[in-house]
Amino acid sequence: MKANYPYRIDEANSIAYTWFIRMEYRGEAVTSDLWPKLILFEYKYYDIYQKVGNDIFADLFSKIHSNIRQFFPLEELQERETYLWFENDELVGSIRINHNKEENCYEIERVMVATQFQGKGYGWKLLNFIVAKLQQTHRTPIFLTVAACNDKAVKMYEKFGFVPVREEMEEWKIEKRN
Repeated sequence: MKANYPYRIDEANSIAYTWFIRMEYRGEAVTSDLWPKLILFEYKYYDIYQKVGNDIFADLFSKIHSNIRQFFPLEELQERETYLWFENDELVGSIRINHNKEENCYEIERVMVATQFQGKGYGWKLLNFIVAKLQQTHRTPIFLTVAACNDKAVKMYEKFGFVPVREEMEEWKIEKRN
């Protein structure tokens, strides 16, 4: 266990140091029946996307003195392949792909399931969808990075076929508290 694991706040310099686990998919080939249910991100969904993200990550954001707009900047959303899953006009969840050109790999990012839909297998279905999509379009290897303090997600990813390959620390600019 590293010192100050999984995060440390440096109030004087307005920086949060947060530990993440980098994982690689080493599971089997998968298929998905979610194709028709998911749509690509459009600007008109930005506010609801942020609200769901804010609800999901509220505890982490509070600990590191951050905000959702910093975590989900619109420009980044528009640059990535971001998929949204709606049921009865409610955002169930989302998932996105980033092509990391430096490491020549594909990264699964921002796996989110709205609070009221958690614990019902939706996260697994989103993962299944995105891994199947990446495999079918020959976009491999596949990685994801998860906050070290998110034990539930880490366990789900391992069960799905992701294997931890390294730990990383990220620095985040924090907001000063009054």
